[in-house]
Amino acid sequence: MTAPVTFHWRSVMGARHFTPWRRCSPSWTGQAGTAGFSLPELIIVMVVMGLIMGLLLPLVLGSRDALRGDQRRTGVNQTLRAPSEIIGNDIRMAGERFARLGNSGLQPVQIVPGGTDAGDEIILRRNRSDEVLPVCETVQGSQNSLRVYRQQGWLNSPQGAPYPECGPVMDPDGWPRNLRAVHDLALATTTDGVLRGFLYNPSAGTGQFFDFRIRTPPTVTSGQILREGTPFAWDGYPLANRPRIYILEERRYRLRDGFVELIVNGRDQDPLRVAAGIEDLRFRYVLDDGQETSVMPEGMGWRNIRSVEVIMTAQFAEGADVTGRTLAHRYFPRNILSR
Repeated sequence: MTAPVTFHWRSVMGARHFTPWRRCSPSWTGQAGTAGFSLPELIIVMVVMGLIMGLLLPLVLGSRDALRGDQRRTGVNQTLRAPSEIIGNDIRMAGERFARLGNSGLQPVQIVPGGTDAGDEIILRRNRSDEVLPVCETVQGSQNSLRVYRQQGWLNSPQGAPYPECGPVMDPDGWPRNLRAVHDLALATTTDGVLRGFLYNPSAGTGQFFDFRIRTPPTVTSGQILREGTPFAWDGYPLANRPRIYILEERRYRLRDGFVELIVNGRDQDPLRVAAGIEDLRFRYVLDDGQETSVMPEGMGWRNIRSVEVIMTAQFAEGADVTGRTLAHRYFPRNILSR
C-alpha cells in the first residue's frame, strides 16, 4: 500500500520543476523585409500632397498679405488721425474773445494756399484779452516805443481828431482802462511783465509779433509802451491806416519735408514738429452758402464759416508694398456763435 503512495508523491514533486522559457526573437522573412510603398503608390501620394499644398498655399499667402495690408492701413490711419485731431482742437477754439469783430479786420481762421507743389498753411488765432490797444502814431524803422494813447490837446487838433480811440477812458488812478486790463494780464500770466503782442495793419491785412512791456505807472505825457527783445525793422504802419495791437495767441500749421510743424506766436525759428510721414496737407473753408474753397470770397469772412476741412495724405511702406491713404475731417469753430 505504501509503494503507490510514494510513487504518486514523487510524481507530484517532479511536476513542480518548470521548464524555463527559451528566449525567442522575431524572425523576419525576406518577403516581409522588402515590403513598402510601390512606385505608383508614391507617385499618387506625391500628387495628392501637391494638390493639397497648391490649394492651401494661396490661402496662407493671401491671409498673410491681408494681415500686412491691414497693418499698413492701421499705421497710415494712426499717422493721419493724431495730427488731424490736434489741428481740429485748435480750430474749435479759434476766435475766442473775437465776438466784437465781424468779417472785416483780423480773422481768427485764415488759410494760406500753398499751390500744387506745397501744402497749405492755416493760421488760428484767439485773443487773450478783450482789450485792443490803438497805435496813435506812425510806426516805422526800428523804433522801440509805441504810443497807445494821447492827451486831450492832441485829440482836439486837426491831426488827432480822426482818431478818438487814442483818447481812452481813464480810471481813478490815471490809467487808461484798456491799458490797465493789459497790464493786469501781464502780472497774472508772466513773471517779468513782458507780453507778446501783434501789431496789425488793417489796410494791408498784415502784422508782426513783438514783445513789449508796459511802463508802471504809465506816463500821461508819453503814453507809450516799450518794445523788448532783439530789435527788428517794422514793415511800416502809417497812422492813417489805424494800426492796433492785439494780445493774442496764434498757432500756424504748415508742412515741411514730410513733417507737420506748429509755429506759435510768429516764432518761425522754433517750429514744433507735430507729426511725421505726411505727404500732403490741405485746408478748405466750408461756407454757409455751400462753397468749399481755400480762398475766402470777397465780402465774406469767418462769420460765414460752417466748418473747416482738414485733408491729409500719408503713405506707409513695408518692403516693396506701399499703402497710401487720404483722410479728411471737418471741424466747427464754435466761437463763431459768440456775438
